[in-house]
Amino acid sequence: MRESIDCWPTRQDSTIESKQLPDVVSVTLYIDKRNVKIAPTLIDIDISRFSRLEKLLRVTALVLSIIKKKTFRGTFHTLNTESIKQAEHMWVKEAQGEITETFMTLFQRLGPYKRQDGIIVVGQRMADWIKESWNQTEFVLIPSKHPLANLIVQSVHNEDHGGIDSTLAKIRSRFWIPGVRRTIKQIKEKCVTCRKRNKTTLTQQMGKLPSYRWNPSPPFYYCAVDLFGPYTIRDTFKRRTFGKAYGVIFNCLTSRGVYVDLVEGYDKNSFLIALRRFVSIRGYPRMMISDAGTQLVAAGKELKQVVHTWDWDDIKTFGTSKGMQWNIIKSADAPWENGCSEALIKSVKKCLDVAIGDSVMTFSELQTVLFETANVLNERPIGTKNCDPNEGTYLCPNDLLLGRASIRVPNGHYNQDCNPRNRHAFIQNVVNSFWRKWIRDYFHTLIIRQKWHTSYRNLKKGDLVLVQDSNALRGKWKLGQVDEAIPSLDGNVRDVTVRYKNIGGSGPDYQNVTD
Repeated sequence: MRESIDCWPTRQDSTIESKQLPDVVSVTLYIDKRNVKIAPTLIDIDISRFSRLEKLLRVTALVLSIIKKKTFRGTFHTLNTESIKQAEHMWVKEAQGEITETFMTLFQRLGPYKRQDGIIVVGQRMADWIKESWNQTEFVLIPSKHPLANLIVQSVHNEDHGGIDSTLAKIRSRFWIPGVRRTIKQIKEKCVTCRKRNKTTLTQQMGKLPSYRWNPSPPFYYCAVDLFGPYTIRDTFKRRTFGKAYGVIFNCLTSRGVYVDLVEGYDKNSFLIALRRFVSIRGYPRMMISDAGTQLVAAGKELKQVVHTWDWDDIKTFGTSKGMQWNIIKSADAPWENGCSEALIKSVKKCLDVAIGDSVMTFSELQTVLFETANVLNERPIGTKNCDPNEGTYLCPNDLLLGRASIRVPNGHYNQDCNPRNRHAFIQNVVNSFWRKWIRDYFHTLIIRQKWHTSYRNLKKGDLVLVQDSNALRGKWKLGQVDEAIPSLDGNVRDVTVRYKNIGGSGPDYQNVTD
């Protein structure tokens, strides 16, 4: 290369003599131009990467179409029912490739046999019935450990997210998967939709009973209040004019006595007027427990919205000069926080349904019915019913409110000229008799936890939760995050502050929720 171009050789001698090659072998090639049909294979399709049966069959059908046409043109527009069936047929044969003679022996009682297309089916005993049924075929046998079995169960379950028996019946209309019930349970437990729809609200062990529930005290010394309604009323003079009225219930937390009244409106002043009537008859309570705002769960939707706008500071100042203390329940959608009132409201509504039904009454008529309903509830037995005739009558709230169980005139002869000192002793004996019966027949019923017996894990700050909303469907509950966990006296968390997205506002919304 160091010489000039003129000195370069014009060509290179590349001839190699045959003697320079170590071994020379003569090979003759024959080319066969006949068409060779290649059977499609499913080895390159990883079934574990698919979560839906429909997608697996579509991808398989596309692969088969590409192999058949040897081109990608028009492949994605030629999928039809036949191609999907062909893909399903191939995957069934792939799954049944794991069926061994031992497997066939274990399920011999099902009568397995192979069809002309190579598919193993069961149900030979019902072959005549299958022939006469226009929409029924043999049951295709699928091994339960093959991934295809999980995809079939998942596909059937996703149709309606039904129960185990419903999913099992739909699967066995076409396939027979041994031990499929266990697979259905596993898929149902992992299904997010089913967990949202069927999940019960978080519970915690029932807390300790407050002292005002078991401490002997005067009637309505510890009191709870709640609203319910509305009820349609008729004008007294204009019979064709209708309006709405709302019920107010006051109940004694110790003796379970009831006072029910009616208010004309759903504003704050109407409620305060009913409260003034109550304290004029029963006196100021030491403590008044009530819900606030949308927590008035016994009220109608309209009443919930209006009560939420009340100025509860003005209501709480009512009676403070008389020694009355307000205890406002802050938790939302927690009727069990004021369960004493909720249970009695249910009894009041039941009595009203029996008494008036669908009748429309005037305000004074409905108020009278509510007063009579309250008396019926005050005559109800509380605690256990003693069958011993020597123990006297049953225990009821009227024993403390009136000194007798019924409002009827007492029978018997009473000495009107008795010593006032003896009369005082008689009254004291009536009151003491009530509390003796109360301790004997009612107190022991407070010991038993009727529900919520087990203690569960406490919620912590940062936990993600679904916030139950009585105005929304179960599947539409909001996803929230626990911002603060409020432990009770026993250490269990029953109230939390949840932060969730405020759809109508500009920032997050906070809500106090109880377990």
